Amino acid sequence: MTSWYDHEDQKDHEELKDHKDPKDQKDHNKNRNCVKETLKQILKAQNKAKEKDDCCKISCKHSIDELLGKSCTKTKKNTIPFILYCKGDCDPFKATGITAISREHHSKKKKFVCFETFIFRIKDLDDKCAVLELLVFKFEKKDHKVSCTNCKADHVSSPCCQVDWEDVDDLVKTGVCINVDLSCFCAITCLPAVSI
Repeated sequence: MTSWYDHEDQKDHEELKDHKDPKDQKDHNKNRNCVKETLKQILKAQNKAKEKDDCCKISCKHSIDELLGKSCTKTKKNTIPFILYCKGDCDPFKATGITAISREHHSKKKKFVCFETFIFRIKDLDDKCAVLELLVFKFEKKDHKVSCTNCKADHVSSPCCQVDWEDVDDLVKTGVCINVDLSCFCAITCLPAVSI
């Protein structure tokens, strides 16, 4: 696409700057919805992968291909975890989840547990909203050493603090879902496809 500044003649520049090519507008609208389109492809691939074997790479497209079995190694994968980035400040999106668990196996008494995460799984999608399931790493490591100097064991301060040195196989579903407005996000990072 030619930049406005590539036009040598100022008159041509003035005539062209008010002209909006429908193709350019269509491309702009398409790019504006890239997070939604990527989530749609991930959801479609996850639904197809429920009964399929597949392989691995790292990127949204490769992770989708992995779920659809278009890769080199056969494994059972059913989820493409991802991180979303908010519009404006471009910070990674962090969600808080609350669930109830029994501390002891023989006890019927449940306690609330609050957790934070940057990692999600797409559950459902419509025109403007998505249902995301919050994903976390297994809590069973009591002496978990935090890899980031500014991370606290009870507070996830960045995606790197959450994922550094965690076993891929320890990523688990929480059953806690949130509804999000897709217009709030400007970017998405896909993690390697996993089986959870």
